[in-house]
Amino acid sequence: MTGGTSRVAVIGGGIAGLAAAYELKCGGVDAVVLEAGDRPGGSIDGSLVGGLTVDSGPDGFVARDDAAAELCRRIGLGDELVTPATSGACLFLDGGLLPLPDRSVLGVPWSAEAVEGTGIVSEAGVETLRAGLAREADPLAGDATVGEVLRPRLGDEVFERLVDPLLGGINAGSADRMSIEACTPPLYEAARRGGPLGAALQAAGRRGAAGTGAAASPVFRSVRGGVTRMVDALAGELGDAVSLSTPVRRVSPAAGARTRWQVTTARGSMEVGGVVLACPAWESARLLEPLSPDAARTLGEIEYADVALAIFVVPDEHVTRPLDGSGFLVPRSQGLLTTACSWSSSKWRHYARAGLAVLRISAGRTDDRRWMDLSSGELVSALTGELAGAGIVSGDAAAGGWFQARLRPWKRSLPQYRPGHLERVGAVEACLTSETPGLTVAGAALRGVGLPACIRSGQQAAATVMRLVL
Repeated sequence: MTGGTSRVAVIGGGIAGLAAAYELKCGGVDAVVLEAGDRPGGSIDGSLVGGLTVDSGPDGFVARDDAAAELCRRIGLGDELVTPATSGACLFLDGGLLPLPDRSVLGVPWSAEAVEGTGIVSEAGVETLRAGLAREADPLAGDATVGEVLRPRLGDEVFERLVDPLLGGINAGSADRMSIEACTPPLYEAARRGGPLGAALQAAGRRGAAGTGAAASPVFRSVRGGVTRMVDALAGELGDAVSLSTPVRRVSPAAGARTRWQVTTARGSMEVGGVVLACPAWESARLLEPLSPDAARTLGEIEYADVALAIFVVPDEHVTRPLDGSGFLVPRSQGLLTTACSWSSSKWRHYARAGLAVLRISAGRTDDRRWMDLSSGELVSALTGELAGAGIVSGDAAAGGWFQARLRPWKRSLPQYRPGHLERVGAVEACLTSETPGLTVAGAALRGVGLPACIRSGQQAAATVMRLVL
């Protein structure tokens, strides 16, 4: 392998690494992506099911953060951006599906009327919510868990039956352990204001920060045909600069130069002027351990969730209810393996096919690893049975296999942000600035697990190293 002091090595070919390499290329820097796996994209992948290629990782991105949409425009996919064909989702509670209420911010209602009469919580739970939203509270000082902030103000019923299924489901974790600052910035800002939480949430909702009311702008966007097209387009732009099946053994300072680096792989080594570690946190920690032990230790302590995603393509005659929304969430109290089910053929027009329904089912939380004890066949069978139990497909379809399915396990896929996470990330970045100039980190373990946050992370890392190599 050859290199040069103006070349930058991007270690990791997920969306953060690809975005970093593309930014470097646009800035006139020679970049090479070193990806250990046999394909680019990381958690962005597609599976062929029933003749359709369906996203088997993320299928969209939040619209309020423009980083992903703007990158799509730059790589020729601007005209392919789409919004969901339908809105509204449900909760699976006590054997049935109940609509999620509007007038909320990230699942947190700003008025008791939003849940009154819905069946989601009891009358006592509604009154607890009403009193909590109106109660004066001191401004939140510092970080805390979502549960520490919201349980006293919403009540256990609303928190466990409405808030945790959404926030915990997104992160495959528990809202009782999630950093409110890192995971839910709109809720963090509302809590920092102090005073009645209901008024602060209503103001945030009306600003469109994360409102779910009927008048709100679309919450999500995607690319027609699936977000895997972003990976394909980026890889096409980068061409031979993407080197697959190339795990990095070590990164070490180049002889006689504090700001040059030697990157060693099984294929050889190269000297570069900058390095972007766009790897999972544990892999970045391994490479950083001899270079910046404190940064390595902090990254290595980040916990990850193991999840699985099953894609089902079911003939319409075996679907037993209208799929007239985006899907449903499952509170942990219901005891199911399923944490969420997306009605993809209703949600995204590019999956709509006459006579077929496309369903994506998620399983797994940090505190629920039961799916990992099942074989692929056992897990698909169990999830199919839960679909039937939720009244989505007929029992005949579940028993007779009148569907096509693909299972995609994602082990150690979703980093968990605990209280103080952003402060620790800042400390990591400060360590690297002083101890490893020209080497920085990017990816989902830092400031957001969604595609826009990962893309921005890669772009910022590229900007950091470009200042040194140009």
